[in-house]
Amino acid sequence: MGETNTKPQKVPPFDMSEEARALLRRLVQGKQVKGSEPGRAELAALGLAVHNPHYDLWGLSDLSHAEQTALDEEHAGIALHLHRMRQLSELHSELRRELRNARLSSGDGIEFLDRLDIVTSTISQAVDSARSCIRTAHPQDRKAETLRKAAESDVKVLRRGVAYQTLYPDTARTRPGEQEWAAMVSEHGAEVRTLAMAFERMILVDDKLAVVADHRGKPNRDIAFKVTHPGMVALFHHIYEQQWERAEPWVGGRFLRKAETVTTGRSRRILNKLREGRTLKQIAGELGVSLRTVNSDLNKLYEVVGVDTQFALGVWWSSEAAADERKLG
Repeated sequence: MGETNTKPQKVPPFDMSEEARALLRRLVQGKQVKGSEPGRAELAALGLAVHNPHYDLWGLSDLSHAEQTALDEEHAGIALHLHRMRQLSELHSELRRELRNARLSSGDGIEFLDRLDIVTSTISQAVDSARSCIRTAHPQDRKAETLRKAAESDVKVLRRGVAYQTLYPDTARTRPGEQEWAAMVSEHGAEVRTLAMAFERMILVDDKLAVVADHRGKPNRDIAFKVTHPGMVALFHHIYEQQWERAEPWVGGRFLRKAETVTTGRSRRILNKLREGRTLKQIAGELGVSLRTVNSDLNKLYEVVGVDTQFALGVWWSSEAAADERKLG
């Protein structure tokens, strides 16, 4: 491949013909000439010769005015070129976006959904066609009106026997909209969990489709990607399962805790890791939660079990008294 020539091009020196220079010298001396003189048209084009219609002769123009006029024309030309350069840059940026979007929707299993109504329609169609399971993750607040409409649709899906799992942030437990939605869908078999840490927004339908957030640039809830590539859909299910395992049951499904249960899913994982010899800092990292959260869970266990040291808590966890709790996993 040959090297690209990056040397700056030389600008040709500004010059005029010998006839024009000779005529200019005559004009500088105060003479006036006829329009037929050689070089006259060249001087007029440069603004150096001005026509006197009374005598039909040409004389020297006002040099300050001629200079300013010539410079203004050059500046205007430069501005025009800069404007065209910006237009060319914008054109090529637009072409690159079009090309990228065309590639994303060219049958490779990824389609860019660039408007909210398209995202909503895609999700609605996918949910209506679900056969085995729907998994959703909503890290942001949802409007109460949106939740009421969603609940009606979700209940219809659940009545068809489709399994339904939903992840919310822990703050959802205090919001009336999510409380109402969770209570309604859980009555029909949906499972709802909440997660204290950040998680990814996505909707998974069977093993056929995923709608995931667009992570390019600034976050935008109105655009997304529709993914149908089997390998990518499987990857999103794997990510979802990791998030689900870290979450705490809220309402619905077989994971609803009984009143007599002492431990939670996360506290059981903490106890098992303590038994394996992990430090609290290591446990926090492995579970993807803060050290403060781990200590908070342990303090709740100390109070419920009636002990005040990790050693005593470990003895209880290994005892027959905690056998039923250990069976919960």
